[in-house]
Amino acid sequence: MTVVLFDVDGVFLSEERCFDVSALAVHEMLYSPRYLNLGKEKFKIDYTDEEIDEIRASIFSNDEVLERFKKMGLNSNWDMLFVTFSVLYINLIRHSSINVDNVDISDIYEVGEMLGDVEVNYSHVVDFLKEGNYTKDTIYTELIEYARRRIGLADSEVFDMHGPIWTTGQYKYQEWYLGSDDVKTSTGMEAEEEGKEGFINDEEWIRPPEAIKAMLKRLIEAGVEIGVATGRPRQETLIPFHQQGFMDIFRNNRVSTASEVLAAEGVESVDFSLSKPHPYSYLWSLYGHDETHFEDAVNKRNVFGEKIFIIGDSIADFYCADAIGADFIATLTGLTGREIIPDFEALGVTNMVESVLETEEIILKNHHR
Repeated sequence: MTVVLFDVDGVFLSEERCFDVSALAVHEMLYSPRYLNLGKEKFKIDYTDEEIDEIRASIFSNDEVLERFKKMGLNSNWDMLFVTFSVLYINLIRHSSINVDNVDISDIYEVGEMLGDVEVNYSHVVDFLKEGNYTKDTIYTELIEYARRRIGLADSEVFDMHGPIWTTGQYKYQEWYLGSDDVKTSTGMEAEEEGKEGFINDEEWIRPPEAIKAMLKRLIEAGVEIGVATGRPRQETLIPFHQQGFMDIFRNNRVSTASEVLAAEGVESVDFSLSKPHPYSYLWSLYGHDETHFEDAVNKRNVFGEKIFIIGDSIADFYCADAIGADFIATLTGLTGREIIPDFEALGVTNMVESVLETEEIILKNHHR
């Protein structure tokens, strides 16, 4: 049997709004009166597309930050905005008179009260990323070391994965993406800011949904099993999928998202990140959410004998495929488009296609019935 597991962003759906929302979350933590409340820019809950473009260009240095994250295999928008804000935050503190030994820096509002009228230097993030040959697995420990070097921080827990800063960033992302009315369904927390409309209903499909569905149906008719492994939370995945009838095609237990990853990371025996490029989400879909294979998924063990294809747009997806012995097909529809070709070639990727629709021929040619 052949199993084909698809990423979502950069394969089915455009990543652009996800990156916009990541930038808006960082911007809010810098300029909202609830957080640092820096005076240079006025915080709002509704921006024009032109204003969003300007915010994103500043926060992510014309997308250089995003491109560097992607090249190191960092795939989660929650993680990308966390690292970005943390580096900016550390440097704001460094250039102030704040003594971190006497301040709870997890209280962003309190620190903002002490910072006064300061200006953010967004280039610090690119400078940090240029300092070392970071990977997705090392960047979090390097961030903590960066905080120790820059501001003499002894207690580094504030910059831990799933620590207070990460959690705040994740919540702000969800509030922007889902909107004020629906954020509680994802986070369990009421909206801080009323009136955010959300971007979930503003999704852009890379290719017409009907064409993608027709291809998926042909794969199923040929005896191919299909599934999804995405860095999106479950709600953000299911809403556009239901809107276009994709959940009539995908089985629920073959759809793994950031929500399942977060739940797995909460298990006591798991003390490391399971987000891509860890292949947990792909294995969890391969195993159909079978709890008897939980340890296999956590420990990167592919115990099935099926022919497996992973379809993704990023280096993180390649690493997932490589870790579990799957064939990888790269779609050139991610953040950098065809510019990523040399990076894939350096990794030995030979199957690269213009869009997800061109994967069908490769899959069926190699299909094991």
